[in-house]
Amino acid sequence: MSVYAPFQRLMDTASETRWCQELFRISEGYGFERALVAIVPSVGGKLEDAFLRSNYAPEWREAYDSQNMAYADPTVAHCIAHTIPLIWSPDIFRTPLQHQMYEEATSYGLRAGVTLPIHGPAQELGILCLVSDRLPGRQFHDDARQALPKLALMRDIVFESAIGFARPSESPAHDDEPQLTRREVECLQWIAEGKTSQEIARLLSCSAGTVDFHVINLRKKLDARTRREAVLKGIRMGLVLLP
Repeated sequence: MSVYAPFQRLMDTASETRWCQELFRISEGYGFERALVAIVPSVGGKLEDAFLRSNYAPEWREAYDSQNMAYADPTVAHCIAHTIPLIWSPDIFRTPLQHQMYEEATSYGLRAGVTLPIHGPAQELGILCLVSDRLPGRQFHDDARQALPKLALMRDIVFESAIGFARPSESPAHDDEPQLTRREVECLQWIAEGKTSQEIARLLSCSAGTVDFHVINLRKKLDARTRREAVLKGIRMGLVLLP
């Protein structure tokens, strides 16, 4: 099974409501009862203008927003300054205000979590928070660390599938979609199934250098910085079929 298959419905839905339901279902499947995604889609945009969806308690969201806690939240500060995930626990809430914020959050089941920064190709800024009511000890940290590769992939898919909701007026028209050659589509399909350039070369009876040439071209056409991003865009466009 492709590593992208568990996220198929998240990538396919055109309904924001169903997209949110699927996001929360996947999060719970990874052991996180609460999830939040926020994306500031434009350069220089304010945190208050972010596209934000969560299944946090409404009372907590209201308190958080009314008190502008985002500007004191260390998880938000981490996402602005870093790209690597943050496994957090009480010790990162150092100031009296942060400590008070954390204590209040725990009363709503937000005790330990993983925060994954979002930095998009057009300088979009965002955050994916996956939170649990589990005790924030060694066991949680070890479990979260083992899950990081899957959570990082989830973060990329969440961003790729959410940006259309965050910026609906800028969704590209179908006629403007890039046209890949048959060989480029074949390479993209094999990449989605986890094959390396050497493995694809053997399957297509060509050299690894030729495969890399096709991959470079398809990434340019899809405006993708990485192979993973190219696959995600290919899935969204219907160019890649998941087993």
